[in-house]
Order: sequence, then C-alpha cells, then structure tokens
Amino acid sequence: MAQRFSPDASDRTLRQTLGYALQPQMILRSAFTSAIIWLLMASAMPSYARLIFHGKLSGFFAAGLAIVLVSEIVAVLITSFFSSDHATQVIPQSPTAVIQGLIAGSVIATAPADMPAEQLFALVYLVIVLASVITGGSIALLGMARAGALIRYIPYPIVGGFMAGLGWLIFNAGFMVLLDLRLTMASLPVLFESEVFSRWLPAVVFALFILGMRIRIKSTLVMPGTILASLILFYIWAYVVVGDVNSLSEAGWLLPDVSNTMNWQLPDFSAIAQIEPGTIVASAGHVLTLVVVCILNLFLRASAQEIVVGRELDFNREFVVNGIANIASAISGGGVVAYHGPISSALVHGMRVYGRLVGVILALMFTLTLLIGGGVFSLIPRFLPAGLLMFFGLQFMKEWLLDSWSSLPRQDYLVIVVIALATAFFGLLAGFYVGVMVAISFFVLEYSRMEVIKQEYTGRFYRSNLDRSFAQNQLLQKEGDKILIIRLQGFIFFGTAYRFYEHVKSRVSTTDSRIQFMILDFKSVRGFDVSTIVDFQKLKKLSDDKGIELLVSNVAPHLQPILGDGGIVAEGPDKPATFDDLDHALEWCESALLKENNLQDAAHLTVAQLLAEHAHIGRPDLDILPKYLERIETKAGDTVFNQGDASDAMYFIESGRVDVLLHVEGERELRLRSMTAGVVIGEVGFYLGKARSASIIVTEGGILQRLSHEALRRMEATDPQTAAAIHVLIASILSDRLSTTNRLVQELVD
Repeated sequence: MAQRFSPDASDRTLRQTLGYALQPQMILRSAFTSAIIWLLMASAMPSYARLIFHGKLSGFFAAGLAIVLVSEIVAVLITSFFSSDHATQVIPQSPTAVIQGLIAGSVIATAPADMPAEQLFALVYLVIVLASVITGGSIALLGMARAGALIRYIPYPIVGGFMAGLGWLIFNAGFMVLLDLRLTMASLPVLFESEVFSRWLPAVVFALFILGMRIRIKSTLVMPGTILASLILFYIWAYVVVGDVNSLSEAGWLLPDVSNTMNWQLPDFSAIAQIEPGTIVASAGHVLTLVVVCILNLFLRASAQEIVVGRELDFNREFVVNGIANIASAISGGGVVAYHGPISSALVHGMRVYGRLVGVILALMFTLTLLIGGGVFSLIPRFLPAGLLMFFGLQFMKEWLLDSWSSLPRQDYLVIVVIALATAFFGLLAGFYVGVMVAISFFVLEYSRMEVIKQEYTGRFYRSNLDRSFAQNQLLQKEGDKILIIRLQGFIFFGTAYRFYEHVKSRVSTTDSRIQFMILDFKSVRGFDVSTIVDFQKLKKLSDDKGIELLVSNVAPHLQPILGDGGIVAEGPDKPATFDDLDHALEWCESALLKENNLQDAAHLTVAQLLAEHAHIGRPDLDILPKYLERIETKAGDTVFNQGDASDAMYFIESGRVDVLLHVEGERELRLRSMTAGVVIGEVGFYLGKARSASIIVTEGGILQRLSHEALRRMEATDPQTAAAIHVLIASILSDRLSTTNRLVQELVD
C-alpha cells in the first residue's frame, strides 16, 4: 500500500518531503491548487492597480497591473522558501492597496498641476516604493528584535475599531474602482442614476452573495467557485441577451486590454532626489498608517493561519521574512505590500500538498501572465474585482462590528464603533488616534472603579508572627481593634487615591472608632502617580487630628522618597520611617499597646506561673515541677532543635526569644514566627509523635524549660494532677491559636 503523503509531519526530512511532493500525481494536485489561488488573485489584482493608479494616472493601468504582478512573484517566492510554515502564501491585499492608493493621491495632490503624466507616474511610483521599503523595514526590525508578538498587547477594541473602519474604506474603494467615485452623501444622487446604478449593482450583489455563501459554507472553494460561476453567467448574458461582447468592452463593462502594454520597466531611481519635501510631508501620515495596517493585518492573518493549519508559526521569523520580501519586491519593480492570505493557506492545507512547491508554481504562473498572458485580464468584467473589494470590506465590518456585538462588553463595543466612525469620516490615522484616546479614557474610568484596598482588617483578627504569652494574647484580642491594617494594591492614581482617602475618613470618623494605629501596606502596589501625594498628605493630617499613629510598610525603594518628601512618613526615636514588611509594623503596634497596658515587660514567665494562672493548681503540685523539667540556659545563635529531628520533648520559654525557621530545598531559610516568654515550642510534634517540621534558633538569650516524653510519663504515673495541669495548659494555648486563626479566616471570607 502506498504511504499517504503528509507534508505537515514534523518528523519528515526535507529530502523525504520533496520526494513525495515531486511525484507526478502530487505535482498535478499542486498545480491545480496553484491554479485556484491564481484565479482568486488574478480576479482581485486589477482592483489594486486601479486603486493606486487612478485619476491623472488612469492611463498607466497596465503598468500598475505589472507592478502588482511583480510584487506577488517576488514576495511569494521569498516566502515560499523561508517561511516557518510550508503552507504560507502571501498576496497583495485590499487593506494595504487602499492605503497605497491614498499615498498616491497625496503625491498627485502636491505635484505641480502641469507635471507631465510620465513624470507624475514616476514620482508616484517612487514614493510607493519608499513607503513599501519603510513598511518592510519596520516589519523586519520587529522580527529581528524578537518583538513580533508585541501586537498581542494592543487592546482588542482598538484593533477591532481600526479594522471595522478599514472595512468601510475597502468597501468604498469598490465604488472607486468601478466609477472613480467615492460613496458619500453628496454622491448618492449620482449613484442612483440608471447607467451608474447598473454598473455598481452587480458588484454589490456579487459581494453580498459571496458573504452569504461564506457564512453558510466553510469550504475554501466557495470563493473560486463563485468567481467562476459569475464569469460564466456574465458571458451567457453577454452572448445571449446582449449578443455583442465587443460593445460591452467599449462601454467599459470589461477591463482594458493590456496584452501589449505590460512591458513594465523600472523608472530612473535617481529621481528620488527630486522629490519635494512637501510631497514627503503630505504622504507621511499615510505611510505611518500603512506600517500600522500592515503590522496589524500580518499578525491577525498569521494567527488565522495558525488556526486553519493547526500549527504554530514562528512570528518573529514570519515578520523578518515578510519584511525582506516586501523590500525585495519594492526594489525589483513591485512595491504593492503583500502579507499572509489564510484562505490560500487553508486551500494548501486542505489539498494536502506541499505549500513551498505551490508557491513556486504560483510564481511561475504569474511570471507567464506578466510576459505573455496579459490579455486574460481583458476578459474580466469590471464588477468582479470591484465586487471582491466590496466583499473584503463587508467581511471586515461583519467580523468586527456585527460578530463582536454578542461577545464583547458594551464599553469595549462602544470603543470599536467610535473608532470605526472616526476612521470612516476622518481617515485611518485619525481613527487610530481617536481610538487610542478613547481607549485610554475608558481605561482610566474603569481603573478608577477598581478597589485599591486589597484587604482591610484589625489587629484583633490579624496578628504579627511574634507569639506572646497567654496574658498578652488576651490583651491583644481585647484591644486589637485599635490597630487598623489596610493592604493596598495596583497602581494608585488621583481617582483611586481620593476614593481611598474618603473611605478611611469615613472609617476613622465614626463615633465608635477606637483606632490608634493605622498601617498602610504597599506590598501589592506597583506604583502611584505623584499627584496622589496630596491625598496621602490629607490622610496624614486626618490621622494627626484624630491622634492616630500612621505607619507604612513594604514601600518600594523608588516610592519611599515621594512619601518622605511629602511628609507622609517620618522617622521617630523608636520608630523607623517605613517598615520592611507588614509583620514588623504590626509587631511595633502590638508592643505599643502592651506597653500602654503595662504588659510589655513580661520578660520572665515561669512554668509554675503559667500553670497557676491557666490550670489553677495548688502550690504543692507546682513545687514538684523542677524534678521533671530540665533547665536550659541559652544564648543568641543556639539551636534548640533542627528540622527533621525527633520530637522527644517540648520547651517552655521562661525568658529570651527564638525564631522558627523553615528550610526549603535550594532556597534560603524562611522565618515563620518568633516566640518570647510564656510561649511553648515543639508541642505539636511532641503530642503527634512526628519529626520536627521546622528549626528553632535562639535570637535573644534566656532560659528554656525542657519537658521530655519520659518525664511526662513519670509525672502522669506519680503526680497525675500536675500532668493533667500540663495538658490543660497546652490545650488552652492551642485553642487560643485556633480561635485567632478562625477569626482571621472569617474576617477574610466576609
């Protein structure tokens, strides 16, 4: 059984692929595919030539057609050999042809009225070439800088509005090709004159028919089939109804006969030096528009090709190859910008042929058309290329105006409509500027509605990572509402800063407010506008008037001078200007509250004191404790136990301070908590019988009391009441921690 040809397979070598592609049956299938693409492009090419060379240059239609053909031959050859995907087919397309027509129009408008037609044509063509080189260079530079995918960051509504407006201009260009007349309110009476009406009606019907068929039938053969059917119907009408094709040609129903006038030669490029500065200035806006339109469409069409063929493209390579192809086209006698045609790529993919071979055959077909087959264009009725332009324009407007209605938020859809209208009335570049301004305005409005407060809670629910004695924890539970913690987020600017200030003002001005400390945490803040400093200054004054201590934490280094210069933060004798993190700021507030209530100096708490307070046992039971406890004197830097050690004992901190450190493989140790006098450590692993989950390091020397498993078992056997008191104390401590955690979780959920 013959092996099925699969040019898409990634495991095939170039030699294997060419071996399959060059089989006689595959060459025939590739030639058939190329012929279909040729028919599509040959039907549209006259409209591109007509768009660029019209008015005073209408006599150069044949030369314009040759320029379009050369553009396709050069671009398709380079792309076929170097594209990242074999199915890629590039073609001159209506969006860029419309822009290049505007460039030509601006050159004609600035040229002297008495300039001979030959010189005017050379001038226009040279400017077209320069525009193509600039466009190709811009595209190639994007690819070489590996920035081909930057287009992804342009907001979708801006792209949509731009494309919808471009669709209107392309649709309007169809009337320009047919009648040398643009669709405006002033031209409507002329359009409905009988002779004029009969010229454009077939084009509109043709465009609407293709659009309807493409909606109902997804096959890539719909368009070439419709073109063939239209040609057949036209000639049936011409021979059966009219009876004289020559009379139709003389009446302008067919394209001009260019069979003997397509001997296109390059103009003298030294004439570039004669181009007036005014011509460049007049064309600059349109050239910039050409660059933008080409980059946008190249990205969108390449993305569409990815979906059609089911393979990813290397966008940076595609940009480089396309840029070089357009530069080469411009300096070789072409100059009409070309880029990806997903319909042609879909046809290559669907026919299971090798796209690079199709591109070579296609270039050969257009070369033969240029050299000996120009007469074929005189067989094409004018409504066909004009109708194709109208179809492309309608397709753009349908995709970006109609289809997006159901998939976009109304605000984004409004941006598309505004940009589309601005483009239709004032031009592409003006539409793009309007779109950017509208999008920025909507962005500012939407961003101002975003909540700048990420989380807000009090010290009653959220504690620092310093574990304190039972009595101190009870005090902080009672007085924690005096500490207000606000975690900010995003980029703060004048709108969000004002709303934040008004919220805080409302919070601290209530009659039941007990707030003494306010912590603003900037960890999730990416930056803020300098204008917001006024609102922070108002917040500082409000805090001072209310007797509230304002603290800030996690402020990025580049933002600290702004707060300092604005007088928002200031360093005190026992308080830094800013805290490195929220934990240390909260610890400072807790210590201030404890000091205020004379509980800060709990520097020494014995096990006997803890049991007497929380387990309520008598003196005799407390006096026997020393025979079960091992007294350990510590100094800073000592290790109590290491992560992974056996949990053979728990420790009561009588004085000093320790840190709980977690070691993560390949990373530095992470400090989880700090603990001070009156706290028990290692009790969880002790009761569960599991290895230590973290290490304990002494940061301030003091005294620890060690209670081992063996000592506790002896206590349970000989002094059960004392042992029960130990268990009650541990249960109380764990219950207090769990209660605090539950309150924090509930606060965050609410």
